Amino acid sequence: MANIYIASLLQELSLTIFWLDILLALLGFVCSHVYRKWIHANHWKLLPTEIILLKSIIASFILSLVFNSFYYIIIRILQYFNVLTEAHGIHLGTVLSVFILFAMWNIIYFAWHYIERNRLMVIEHLQIESQMKDLEIKTIKANLQPHFIFNSLNSIRALIDENPNLARDAITKISRILRQTIQQKEATDTLLHELQLANDYLDLEKIRFEERLSLREDIDEKTLSLKVPTMMLQTLVENAIKHGISKRHDGGEIFITTKYENGILHIQIRNSGKLLYTQDNETSLGFGLSSTRQRLALLYKSKATISISEADEFVYVDIHIKNPTT
Repeated sequence: MANIYIASLLQELSLTIFWLDILLALLGFVCSHVYRKWIHANHWKLLPTEIILLKSIIASFILSLVFNSFYYIIIRILQYFNVLTEAHGIHLGTVLSVFILFAMWNIIYFAWHYIERNRLMVIEHLQIESQMKDLEIKTIKANLQPHFIFNSLNSIRALIDENPNLARDAITKISRILRQTIQQKEATDTLLHELQLANDYLDLEKIRFEERLSLREDIDEKTLSLKVPTMMLQTLVENAIKHGISKRHDGGEIFITTKYENGILHIQIRNSGKLLYTQDNETSLGFGLSSTRQRLALLYKSKATISISEADEFVYVDIHIKNPTT
């Protein structure tokens, strides 16, 4: 369009020049369209910037040669001028001009996708932050369940006269749980702190269940400094008591194991009980499991998994986190 406009201003526009420019424009559309298909098919937009730059330069040069080959064929067909009499310098200049055009095309194309990708990343990050805050609020609400607080306070009241030292210790533990629940702002915490919080919670529940609740642990020391979602263990053991131990007349056992192998953190929580789960109602497993699954997906994406199974009167919750931070 620019060439036709300039030729008309210089009063050099002819039918041959008009159709030549139209054909060259169509040729440019075809070349760039095929090139764009090639970029998509080979996933160039996912490559490092240096590789994209090198490939774009090579591609621009190849496209320039292809374009100019068809350019001279079209000129010969239209008999615009005698190609064979053209100087080599003119051919080289034409190749260079078209190379610059394709280079500009590459700059605009990849710059646009770079800006668009960053925009989408910002939107995704904001969405994740919003979802995480919502999940954290739900977690806090789940851990401040009135029945747990009331049961703990009633147990402590009964201990005041019977065992004052144990009552004071129980008050210390419930204050730590409440403080951790309210003050913790980070999305992750060390497994050591999470185990301490879970143990405080279980100690309080032992006052209520007495001999009906037992706890065993097999903790790999290498896992203690690794980061896991905040209050994940506490919500899972609470889930185990609510949906497992409390439903058994003779109570049961909770067994927590951790290990770190081949860059993967393995956490297993086993509790006495039956797995009551329906595919139509995933929340039947309890808030602890559903919230843990969502938080793992948000924090680690495909690098973390959680599964639940039942065997020999025990329910198993297995969590695997690949390359957790410290």
